[in-house]
Amino acid sequence: MNGLSEVWITGIGIVSPLGIGFEENIQKLKSGVSPLNKLTGFNSIHNGLLTVGQIPFSNDELKDKLYISNILNYSRTTLLALIAAREALKGIDSNELMKNISLVSASTVGGMGNTESHFSDILKKVYTPDIDFIEEMDCGSIARSLIKELQIKDDFYTISTACSSSSNAIMMGSRFIQTSKKKMVLVGGSDSLSKFVINGFLCLKNVDPELCKPFDQDRVGLNLGEGSAFLLLEDSIHAINRNAIPYAKVSGYCNVNETYHMTGSSPEGTGAILAMKGALSNAYLNSTDIEFVHAHGTSTADNDLAESIAIKNVFGQQQLFASSKPFTGHTLAASGVISSALSIGCMQQDFIFPNLNFKTPIENVGMNPNTRMIKGLDVNHTMINSFGFGGNNTSLIISRT
Repeated sequence: MNGLSEVWITGIGIVSPLGIGFEENIQKLKSGVSPLNKLTGFNSIHNGLLTVGQIPFSNDELKDKLYISNILNYSRTTLLALIAAREALKGIDSNELMKNISLVSASTVGGMGNTESHFSDILKKVYTPDIDFIEEMDCGSIARSLIKELQIKDDFYTISTACSSSSNAIMMGSRFIQTSKKKMVLVGGSDSLSKFVINGFLCLKNVDPELCKPFDQDRVGLNLGEGSAFLLLEDSIHAINRNAIPYAKVSGYCNVNETYHMTGSSPEGTGAILAMKGALSNAYLNSTDIEFVHAHGTSTADNDLAESIAIKNVFGQQQLFASSKPFTGHTLAASGVISSALSIGCMQQDFIFPNLNFKTPIENVGMNPNTRMIKGLDVNHTMINSFGFGGNNTSLIISRT
């Protein structure tokens, strides 16, 4: 990225099972205790049986926190996005600045929670007064609602590439800034739990009813989660001119679509290797410059095997890496930006979180994730991996400014 404008991160907003707000999320992560618990958030035959990362507030309670009317038919995915996006923009108090902010939003399931609720009513022949839920069903509805509520005047985009979605949003926003097309871009993602999501992953037979254990030989599957995070990306010169203080910068990125399988990664980690090497090349960094890899680490059989092989190939067996999925659950489209926000917090407070529940290395790979809370570690460059369905692999590098 030499010769181009630096992409500074001047705003962060996050809501996850760890809490609401950047500060609370980092403090809870630093405690080393998983907030995941058994499903209770909505009426389901899986209540009390599946371990998930849920946000302990109803949709009405989220609306109260946002000071918006209960009449508005916003989906849970949109409400979570609004909470995170507002926090990311809290330093922007000028209408003139808001006119120059673009939006790149990511989602995988959109407003399916609303849709399934109305579909259930229709099947039961319960009176349905309107079909407003259709407007909130698709992934683009989140971006439409955000620009309305935040009064964003510039253009907006939606990315939906499964679990790499929000990392691709960060990459797209960074490119806008580097090529001088934009000065400020709000990027992020949001997804929420619903019957549709839970039943879909149960059909894939890759869900662990207990706490997940990424990179462990005896891993069973993932824990689903919900949440949202947004980052305000800004041209470094523009930020300096308005006296904005950066949290960190995006120094590298790469996306590789290996198209190996609809829901799986190549067992050799081919796409992941190319994505990580590409991000290093894009940042003009060597593998030895990366102090920590924030792994995708979903705790599924194929994904963890492929990512372990890939990390070993690119960085060697001694690389420091860990997955935060036992702290958040797998938040699908939001996972990349949530991992990025948590990585920035670790960088600022000089700590690395543990990869919870790990005991036994994967056979014939022998990679051991970090299993302890490391404090006082000066990290200058962190790589964040997001490897989605269809072989859509994205690696980002977040660095100190």
